Order: sequence, then C-alpha cells, then structure tokens
Amino acid sequence: MMLDFHNKSISSNPPINLVKARFSDFKFLEEVSHLEMDHVVSQSWNWRSWFEDLKKAIIGNLYYHKVFIIEVEQGCVGYLWLNEEKNSLWVTAIVLQAEFQRRGIGQQIMNFLIEESRKEGKENIELGVQNNNIAALSFYSNLGFKKFDYVKSANTDLFRLKLSSSKDQLYW
Repeated sequence: MMLDFHNKSISSNPPINLVKARFSDFKFLEEVSHLEMDHVVSQSWNWRSWFEDLKKAIIGNLYYHKVFIIEVEQGCVGYLWLNEEKNSLWVTAIVLQAEFQRRGIGQQIMNFLIEESRKEGKENIELGVQNNNIAALSFYSNLGFKKFDYVKSANTDLFRLKLSSSKDQLYW
C-alpha cells in the first residue's frame, strides 16, 4: 500500500513533507479545519461527525483511511486525508492554511498522489468538491479530473481522474 509511511518527502521545490498524523496533532487539525473549511463543512455536513471520523482515521478505526500533516520549511501548514482502496484512492481532504494556498503545495501533493497511484496500479483517484468552491473545481479540472456524479444532500460534485496502466499503454 502506498500510504504505509510515517514521514515522506514528496517535493524539494517547495520542500514538502507528509508526516503521519498522531492524536497529539488533533488540536492543529481542528484549528486549520475551522479556519479553512467552515464554509464547506457547516453547509454540507456537521463538524461533530467530521471530527469523529478524523479521529477514527488517525487512530486507525476507519479502515484504510490515513491522515498526514503537511509540513513545509515554515512548519505545519495543513493536512491530507486519504482513503486507499484496492483499485482507487479517495482524497477526502487537502486542507492548507490560507497563506500557503496557491503556492504549488497542493499541485505537488496531487502530483505525488497521481504518480504513486499509478505505480501501485490504481485505476483512478476520486474526490468530492463543494460545487461553490470555484478554486478547487478549477484546480482539479486542470489536473484532468472529470465530474462523474453529484451528491445533492452535500452540494458536492464527485470527480474522478482515470489513471492509465502500463497494460493500457501497450495497446495504444
């Protein structure tokens, strides 16, 4: 599984590390979530269930879910929450503090996830984006993600990036 690491350097420019979250990181996760995602979570879910699931993911009670702290030279700047399945990777959340958004960090994280998913033979990467989050919709569309479904109750568009396997490339 590609998520079996505790500390992984994924980029040198800018320098980005993913560090497996521990329960002691929860206060930081709570703070950055409220600062950067209140407009999303409060409209579509509720904070209580978000944080309960986040805690379960950190301690390992949500099967195949992993949470990583995003670190750059300045320290902890956000987190990445993933769910790895046999043939796909679900990106639950990439949360960055506002001052670190639009600096290439999210791009580097997604490049890493795409590359590692291909190496693992995954068929696709999937995620959900609130349909009022124009910046995220544009970001994922520019990476090649295509809308495949909609969750009305969560006001969320579901996106998928189909990954080509080396077997597919042999026949083209």
